[in-house]
Amino acid sequence: MAAAPSSRSQGKKIVVFGATGRTGRPLVEQALEQGYYVTAVVRCPGKLDIQHPNLQIVQGDICDIESYATSFKDKDAILSAFGSPYHSIFNPTTMYSESMKGIMEAMKRHKVSRLIVVTSWGTCPGPNNHWFMEWFLKPFILNGIIKDMAVMEKMVEESDPSEINYTFVRPAGLTDDPPNDNYKVEEGYCNTNTTMSIPRADVAAFMLECLNSSEYDRKGMAIASLRDK
Repeated sequence: MAAAPSSRSQGKKIVVFGATGRTGRPLVEQALEQGYYVTAVVRCPGKLDIQHPNLQIVQGDICDIESYATSFKDKDAILSAFGSPYHSIFNPTTMYSESMKGIMEAMKRHKVSRLIVVTSWGTCPGPNNHWFMEWFLKPFILNGIIKDMAVMEKMVEESDPSEINYTFVRPAGLTDDPPNDNYKVEEGYCNTNTTMSIPRADVAAFMLECLNSSEYDRKGMAIASLRDK
């Protein structure tokens, strides 16, 4: 069920990267349903077929700061849900870290401090991490992406707290299942009583929740669906 507009979201203006993607699209849809004014920065505007009076579509390249920087003016937050093309997941990449340099610079130019970014479960190593992620997915499939996401996270973490107030949303395996609002979030990593997956729409919902709570400020929050009892 779509969340009704609330007083917390009314009038807030956000920028969304990755709006044509499988996580970004539900993020845009839910934000509009909740009363946000959304600016979607996309490479191909024709791929975003959502029509809404509170939606502005800006053609821009996440790796070209000058193509989108002016869209940050007078905004309350920047949300990034972009991802690598499937064919590139096996290859080294610097797309996440390099694009974040531009996003942070544009935020500083226009004095926007709130940043919410989708990364991944695997960026936060620890003794409780799931063996499948640590011993199979990270070294053999997602190695390039996870490494660059970790570089990006470190870069943001080292930013001036007065300039960048971040939240990293670290999902388990993303699915296109309907949202079920039955998930767990935990700082760092979570695998107790959780599955190894999470619907993209639930990730989008949590990103918007982060906008309205200081609980997740300057933290990396893992998110995964709870196991059925």
